Amino acid sequence: MTGDHAVLVLDDDRFIRTGLDRLLSAHGYKVRLHAEPDELFRDGLPSVPSCLLLDNQLGECMTGVQVHEELLRRGWFIPTVFLTAHWNVQLVVNAMRAGADGFLTKPFDPDELVDAVALALQRSRTKQQGEFAAAEARVRAASLTPRERDIVTLVVSGLLNKEIADQLDLALITVKVHRGRAMHKLGAGNPAELVHIAGLAGITS
Repeated sequence: MTGDHAVLVLDDDRFIRTGLDRLLSAHGYKVRLHAEPDELFRDGLPSVPSCLLLDNQLGECMTGVQVHEELLRRGWFIPTVFLTAHWNVQLVVNAMRAGADGFLTKPFDPDELVDAVALALQRSRTKQQGEFAAAEARVRAASLTPRERDIVTLVVSGLLNKEIADQLDLALITVKVHRGRAMHKLGAGNPAELVHIAGLAGITS
């Protein structure tokens, strides 16, 4: 693993933090340790793909579930694996409903934890790639003229060139020209790519 990933750890037990740091660092992961929720909120989320190993019992402050709820309230997406020495069915259900990516009990199996981190980071990476693609699509879509955007919208709705020409009261050749220019601006090589990129850009029927 390279430094373009980060594993965040929030646990009030210094020995657990140290153990996780050693285990994950030995597998090439860059680890960021936190003893209290305020530290995590203050530092914010990394710009690189990341995941969070979150203890559910955090002394007298917030529980792990409450920390996760606060992350969601702030609009911070980070795949989260809960760690706890004390659990019950309702706790697991609540955590999973809130979007937790995993739930491991202490003492945890080192291989199982490393596997959970790998899966959580892959999810983060996939989401970030999707966000980049959507951002690029929106930039490309901003270069469309109003007429080109209208035509793309109708293409997305499933209309053929002739149907678009009739609806917009345009010559068929005019529709073809505008559509060709729109495909070029969006970087679409075929109709399927045009629909996909338009969807990423938020152009819907």
